[in-house]
Amino acid sequence: MGTILGVIRRRIWWLMVFALAALALGFVYLKLTPAVFEARTVVQVEQTTQAVVSVQDAVREDLKTVEVLKTIEQNLASTALLLRVAKVVKFEEDARFTGEKGGLMSTLNGLIKKEDKEPLTEAGLIRTMSDRVKVALRRGTRLIDVTVSGQNAELARDISLAVVSEYAQLILEQKLAASKPIYGHLVSEAERLKKQLEASEQKLQAYREEKHAVSLEQTQNIVVATLQDLNKSLSEARSVRMKIESDVTALTGSAVTPDMVTLKQRIAEQEAELASLGERYDSKNPKYLQAQSEIDKLKLSLSKATQDAAEVVKASLAAAKETEQKLVKALQEQENKALDLNKISVQYNTLSREVESDRVMHEAVLKQLKETQIVQGLEQGAIRIVEPATVPDRPVSPKKSMALAISLVLGLACGMVVCVIPAVFKAPFMNVEDAEHQLVIPAVGVIQKVRMKRGDHHIYLVDNPRTLAAESLRSLRAALCDAGRSFMFCSAVPGEGKTFCTVNFAAALALEGHRTLLIDADLRMPSIGGQLFGKERPGLADVVKGKLSLGDAVQAAKIDKLYVLTAGTAIAGPAELLASPKLKAMLEDALKEYDRVVIDSAPILAVSDALRMSSHVEHTVLVVRAAKTPGSAVARALHQLTKAAGKRPAGFVLNQVSSGPIGYGSYGSYT
Repeated sequence: MGTILGVIRRRIWWLMVFALAALALGFVYLKLTPAVFEARTVVQVEQTTQAVVSVQDAVREDLKTVEVLKTIEQNLASTALLLRVAKVVKFEEDARFTGEKGGLMSTLNGLIKKEDKEPLTEAGLIRTMSDRVKVALRRGTRLIDVTVSGQNAELARDISLAVVSEYAQLILEQKLAASKPIYGHLVSEAERLKKQLEASEQKLQAYREEKHAVSLEQTQNIVVATLQDLNKSLSEARSVRMKIESDVTALTGSAVTPDMVTLKQRIAEQEAELASLGERYDSKNPKYLQAQSEIDKLKLSLSKATQDAAEVVKASLAAAKETEQKLVKALQEQENKALDLNKISVQYNTLSREVESDRVMHEAVLKQLKETQIVQGLEQGAIRIVEPATVPDRPVSPKKSMALAISLVLGLACGMVVCVIPAVFKAPFMNVEDAEHQLVIPAVGVIQKVRMKRGDHHIYLVDNPRTLAAESLRSLRAALCDAGRSFMFCSAVPGEGKTFCTVNFAAALALEGHRTLLIDADLRMPSIGGQLFGKERPGLADVVKGKLSLGDAVQAAKIDKLYVLTAGTAIAGPAELLASPKLKAMLEDALKEYDRVVIDSAPILAVSDALRMSSHVEHTVLVVRAAKTPGSAVARALHQLTKAAGKRPAGFVLNQVSSGPIGYGSYGSYT
């Protein structure tokens, strides 16, 4: 982030130039682009019923289904309807259309080449109307928006209303065209059914006259009612007869009439009294004889009453039987009459059903015929306007604030693409955070910018032990000392300070008590021998070639436990020498004798020497100079080094960091 902000600060004027240029173009666009208005008519799809064809098994469209709603939406935006609307409103001849200004591209084309306006063809009219008219179904509703855009607000309103009106008229015309053959068929069918009804009615009337059955239904009703009454009367007569017969049977035994019952009771009472008298008097006593005489009189009266009752009952029985016979005869006569009427009614009912069926069919056809006539006189469709279009008072485009904001954003984006991003890609690392974020490896050391002073040892850590840079070198030793035993320092390009870091890191290890071997493997531009000994001596190249042994080539430095193997005699092919297996064997021998081995190598992007040696050491350290080395160069070197070694480096050292906010100058008081 710091790198990006730094680049932006350095190139802020270029960003301002791009932003102002983009704003100027935005103002030109707004100046050349005419205002566009939108008028919207909202219609609702109605659930209508078909009045022409009402057959029971007819399949009706459900105008609530999505398919039908989408169909109406597409029909409202159909090219045929748009062409019809254009012709009806005389769109091409309307001054509100012909006076419209061209857009930005039209203005530019007009500046390049002036052409006379030619009349629009039908295809051109359709394209123009299609660009202006947009139809959209509102999701989850039966509402459809018919939106028309244009430079003239009134023209947009008129076209929006005209689209809906012409659609309704088109639907009506289609219905009328579809109803004409149906109407003709209904007229002929009604005439045929009328004649058929008249013929069936004439047959029924002739049968009535032939059978004298003008009021057959009423006669049948009377006969049925009479039969019911006779059946009821016959049942009652039979009940009376049966009761009289039971009375006749009862006359031979117990009393039947109330008088006879009374006489029997009195006889019983007198006989009881006679018995009581018999106990007190003899049979010749006058009281006893008188009681006996009373009983005889009562028995004589009972016998006469019984005879009279029998005669009355017999007469009643004869009358009841005669009445029953008359009723049976009358019932038989009515049944015969009913059977005769039923024979007549069979044919009569057949003819009546034919008449009724013909009448129902004729009336149904007449009803459909009248409904068709009504439909032909009505202007109805499947849609209804719920929100008519009005003249808009504000344009919908161009939106000035949005256009200027977009212009500003595009200008800044172009400035970033043209100026900032390439600079960021090539920008050097200014602090540890940026370097770690982009390289994705840890920082093992941050060395402050120093001024070299010549001393006895020509080693900065020894000559300037109380400086902030010296403390940073000790921190580098602390970060790497326990990580392994062999280290190689390298850089992306020359001038990064890798030799400075290598020599001082080796000196720091020696000062801590580790027997350390410092090897100068930069065979193309060796510098360690001249820095520590004043001149180059036989060293690494001679050992690998077999001219000297490792013990003969190593020299002791002025620091205790620090030993140096200089580059040695200059050779023609350093890369091939460093790729030799003898180098690996030599390094293995060195690790047997020394605690630590530190190697200074050549720049990675300049030559391949460091890549050849990277697999022979435990850890490699990439030295990056702050505010100088391009980030792209460091990233490319890191990629090549990782690929050659088969693993990522142990970390990087950010060298020559300036004191201040981007470095660690604020900690200097602790040194």
